[in-house]
Amino acid sequence: MGQSPGRSTVQRLLGVRRPGGFSDARRALNTSRRVAIPLLEHLDQAGHTRQTPDGRHLT
Repeated sequence: MGQSPGRSTVQRLLGVRRPGGFSDARRALNTSRRVAIPLLEHLDQAGHTRQTPDGRHLT
């Protein structure tokens, strides 16, 4: 089965396919900390990503 549109959109937004930290995502999104943190927390809560000790992973 293929990827859902939501997952591919998150991959494009973050520009990463490997685990990454907050600063990697902030740079990929070219945005401020004030915008990036709530967005990344929302993605975690929506189940698109999950945060682990070694970085943020796409689910």
